[in-house]
Amino acid sequence: MDRKTLTTVTPDIRAAYKKAVHLPNENERLLALKDLVIAEPGFVEARSKLRDLERKKIMSVSGLSRFFARLGSPSGKVKSLTKNNPVKAMALCEETLAKTLDNLPILNLLAEAADKANAPFIAAEAMERAAELRPDEYQYMIKMATYLQKAGRAEEAMKRLHAVATHYPDNKEIQDAYRAAINADAKQREQAKSVGMAVIEKGGGSNAIGSRSAAILQLLENTIHDAAQAKLVAIELQKILDGGESMDVRRKLASAYIIMGEFDKAIQELNKVIASTSAYDPTLDKRLEEAEIGKIDKEIAQIKRRPPKDLEDPAARIAELQAERDQLRLDHALSRIEHYPNDIGLVFDLGKLRLERGEYDLAIEQFMESRQSARCEIISRMALAECYEKQGRYDEAVSELETVLSVLPRLDKERLPTTYSLAQIMETTGNKERALALYKELHELEPRFRDVSARIKALEESKAPAAEAAGEETAKE
Repeated sequence: MDRKTLTTVTPDIRAAYKKAVHLPNENERLLALKDLVIAEPGFVEARSKLRDLERKKIMSVSGLSRFFARLGSPSGKVKSLTKNNPVKAMALCEETLAKTLDNLPILNLLAEAADKANAPFIAAEAMERAAELRPDEYQYMIKMATYLQKAGRAEEAMKRLHAVATHYPDNKEIQDAYRAAINADAKQREQAKSVGMAVIEKGGGSNAIGSRSAAILQLLENTIHDAAQAKLVAIELQKILDGGESMDVRRKLASAYIIMGEFDKAIQELNKVIASTSAYDPTLDKRLEEAEIGKIDKEIAQIKRRPPKDLEDPAARIAELQAERDQLRLDHALSRIEHYPNDIGLVFDLGKLRLERGEYDLAIEQFMESRQSARCEIISRMALAECYEKQGRYDEAVSELETVLSVLPRLDKERLPTTYSLAQIMETTGNKERALALYKELHELEPRFRDVSARIKALEESKAPAAEAAGEETAKE
């Protein structure tokens, strides 16, 4: 089963998706997206939005309501269907999960059916949801990593297992899974490189353009690290285009040009792809923005390094380019939101841009919306806390940070910066006891994190004179 995106699904499915996400009622959106996922199981954007709505639904009901929603789950029927008709088994799982996502047996069965249907990326997503629901039960994380490796995403599996392996250093099952992910990542990187280079060197057979294209694209996605490599791949991509038009190849050629710093060429290729695309593609727009920003940054760097002789005021020109860059970023972000107002990722991106611009009230509006999504909740709350802190609204900042800490697993990488931010606010507001306790908690998790050791020392030293003074007052009495 192929993994499909908004740009690769059929026009009918794309139109149905746009209609579904614009439905005013959340339950109607959920049901429409559920039907869409059943019709096109590999459609990742629809699947992601469906899970966001399902998660929001279970967060709004009691545990007892979730229990009753699980009653009558068709586990036996799903198991029997998985053997001969895994796609139908997946559909039955989606019907059940639409009632409540908090159904671990059905999530497990969905993963098994998806694996049988040769869709390990869906199996991995199912186990990711299970891991979110039961963060202390590490077997779901191990299963997710296994499916990620099957989907060719061993690097992601390795990263996901790293924190778990650190937390359970004596657990053989976890350590074995982590080592397997490391080995799989190394193998996948080597295979991508060797297969790509072999086809480039030998050429294709009866389907030369197709096989060479696949190999080059794989090489480009997995092994390019510098301009020299990008230049070699760009030459091969151009050869493919000489033998037949391909917008996918042009997209990759644009990526190679961006790495090479040939931004005008990248913009030219991207505009050709955009002109050939019937529907607006936000990922293409982001790539175009990257090329346009790269072009501006390149000119700024050149002026700083060696200003042109005919440039009267280099500083003024740099300021002009920086303003142009800031406006360009805002224009692109607003354009993407205009086309996809319900895309939570784009909503969050606009919020981050508003935050960088110091437009805190506008940023807060975006983050309040994006935190409704499971995918963006943590980062949105952290960004909200930053906005509130900048405005001096410390109680609201603390509330957001404490909410984040209440849901993050103990060894999640985001706990470190979140705890640090909370400790800083405690210092600012004069609650030095709480600040010290938080810094010590951080020191226990990661002794070398930022300047935690220095802050602990400073706070403890400031406590000592105060304690001595209090002792002297007591003695006088």
